[in-house]
Amino acid sequence: MPAAKQHILIVEDRADVRLSLRFLLNNHGYEVFEAEGPAVASELLHTHRIDLILLDMNFEFDTTSGEEGLAFLRTQQKTSSPPILAMTAWSSVSLAVEAMQLGAKDFFAKPWDNHAVVMMVKKYLALAQIDHQKAISQQHEPAPLGKSDTSLDNNTKSILWHSPRMQKLKAQLERVAKTDATIFLRGENGTGKSCIAEYVHAHSERTGEFVSVNMGAIPESLFESELFGHKKGAFTDAKQDRAGRFELANNGTLFLDEVATMGANQQAKLLRVLESKQFERVGDTLTQQASCRIIAASNADFEAMLESGEFRTDLYFRLNTIELTIPPLRARSEDILVLAEHFIELHARQYQLPPLPLSKLAKNALLDYAWPGNVRELSHMMARAVLMAEGDCIEEQDLEFKVLNNSSKNASLRGDIPLMTLEDAEKKLLKMALAQTQNNVEQAGELLGISKSAIYRRLEKFGMSTK
Repeated sequence: MPAAKQHILIVEDRADVRLSLRFLLNNHGYEVFEAEGPAVASELLHTHRIDLILLDMNFEFDTTSGEEGLAFLRTQQKTSSPPILAMTAWSSVSLAVEAMQLGAKDFFAKPWDNHAVVMMVKKYLALAQIDHQKAISQQHEPAPLGKSDTSLDNNTKSILWHSPRMQKLKAQLERVAKTDATIFLRGENGTGKSCIAEYVHAHSERTGEFVSVNMGAIPESLFESELFGHKKGAFTDAKQDRAGRFELANNGTLFLDEVATMGANQQAKLLRVLESKQFERVGDTLTQQASCRIIAASNADFEAMLESGEFRTDLYFRLNTIELTIPPLRARSEDILVLAEHFIELHARQYQLPPLPLSKLAKNALLDYAWPGNVRELSHMMARAVLMAEGDCIEEQDLEFKVLNNSSKNASLRGDIPLMTLEDAEKKLLKMALAQTQNNVEQAGELLGISKSAIYRRLEKFGMSTK
């Protein structure tokens, strides 16, 4: 089946300009909608799926202020608007800046270069697709029945074991993979728990499928049907027999992600199957054997959940024969650049672009960042960088870092800092963090939201010592 065409909306008062852009974009396989002003554009956005907007900034013959386009951008700021590329015959730096401050992704002037416009359109459609996939992955949607969860970069090849902590984890995984022991993986979001579960399955002697299920994404009313399957007619929407996850993972591995999100009833139903190693499809009397290896995962504070009774102790111990913790990316800085280069290669192939090297400044920026989203965030960042880079390497400005809110950590560091150079401000904050932590480099890094190695680089840069 051919891929669905992407839809582009041209908002432009001049019919000849709309026609030129329509021909250009149609020739590159896009479906084009036209609006001669913001009112028609708003209506089309409500009635059609629009993937990208080309927005003229002036809709009146005798004005060059761009106010009409800016007003439309302000309106779109309040909605989940598709990416907008601004255009005007009266191009100016100030108008471009204002348009982009209001949400426009990029800016080009009329008359335009056809190739440049098409490349810009391709870039921002691809970036929008990445953002869409990222949003879906953050909603923790379950993988389809019978499919393994490959959201974190397709397979176990993305696990690159370079840091001492990951080398140690690898040795542990390979020891337990040959057994049938239940494994409990703990780690922050994005650390690669699903990939590591797949790694265990790939190195085990089980011949069945690796089947993944996100426990937090299953409504309580469908819990038994999803895990154990159902017979045709068992309930209103049961149009045919359906195998559940336990059945599909027969002689394989069943990965239960986000197990901490289960309610009390769901916990009891899962515990019964783990204890008896038997289950029945909903609406069926035939008892089946649960012959699969269980790997569970969570990023929750289980000690607190067990103490409060929110999670059953007996189920926890059933799931936790062997507990392994996956370190966050900021705690294994040796892996950051290796993973970054791997993701650049991966996404460059995906978008049919050359794999560009990272500049020295870009590498330092990656090493200095705290990575709250871990490996998943690094993958998404490299995907954007592959598309955004315009030179012969990926520069620091091609990287999109989150603005971290460390208010709970560094509240005592805050204060009125007089105007000074960025270097002086950085040096002052470093001194304050070290003073507050009695020169503990690791704790100072946590306060400032950067890695331990980044602290040492700054100490060397400023000629400072912790002694």
